Amino acid sequence: MFSLRLSPVFVNREHRSIVQNFIPRFEVATLQPPQTRLIPKVGGLPWGFPADMWPSCHECSLPMALLAQLPHHGPALDFGDSRWVLHLFQCTTAGCSTWSYSEGCNAAFMLPREALGEGLTLAPQAVKERPVYAWISGVTPVEHSMHGELWITGWTEHEDAVPPHMRPAYFDPDTFGALPAEFQFPHDFDHRLCTKAGGVPYWTGNGPGALPAIPSRPFDYLMQIDTGLTLPGRLPDPASIGCDVYLHQSNGQMETRPVPSAAKRENAPWSAMQEADRDDEYYVEFANFGSDGTAYVFIDRQTTPPRAIFFWNR
Repeated sequence: MFSLRLSPVFVNREHRSIVQNFIPRFEVATLQPPQTRLIPKVGGLPWGFPADMWPSCHECSLPMALLAQLPHHGPALDFGDSRWVLHLFQCTTAGCSTWSYSEGCNAAFMLPREALGEGLTLAPQAVKERPVYAWISGVTPVEHSMHGELWITGWTEHEDAVPPHMRPAYFDPDTFGALPAEFQFPHDFDHRLCTKAGGVPYWTGNGPGALPAIPSRPFDYLMQIDTGLTLPGRLPDPASIGCDVYLHQSNGQMETRPVPSAAKRENAPWSAMQEADRDDEYYVEFANFGSDGTAYVFIDRQTTPPRAIFFWNR
């Protein structure tokens, strides 16, 4: 089920001296049969997670929600050893300092596979009605107890237009700002490339300056996760996917298709949207990184277990 596939859409074999990374392929969990084993995913509930290790937010004291559970999967996700599973948690309470890796409102850590049990682990207490803000549905507060769940079914190799000698510039605000625009943002903010592993960070429009301090060695850039995730195909029916869906019309209007109350799913994406001229893909919002930001994960492989931290930027 899970594979590494080389796609001609992203791979340019004529330029081997550029930085390589990997783009995940997603499927929405609510459109699939129930989970029966450990799989790489974002959102939902963790598989076999020790309940007594569930982190709480330093600011609001409520349990955080799982942001991702990702087993080692080289070469895309290289944790240095196949036994490690990366866990990311983030508070879903609006106003808590989830953007920082030092404020205690998110958590990133590795667990060995043998520490995980069987079955989905429920949060230590019911966490309901915490207002967060949706970028697809606008700025009206919506309520979520967990992040939307999507499974990673494989990785597509991708090669940037970034020469290896430029890599250090992406970790220093001054040298990054001196790069030509085509190298600062080689992806031209292509939403399909804003969630990836490896290579150099694809910073948001603010660049690496409006951040907590960029982690320095021995931390290495591992991956990034965007607020909105891209999936192939037509926009699902709201009753099937379990959330409200939005369809941009060719006249500029947006059609809202609300999910029936009885069909709402707790682990569904927060919302889903399709552009009028793109009936071959749609986007889902699954988490809140400042409404339209990107989360960045760094890893220190020199420790056992490896250390991990993450933060987000807009």
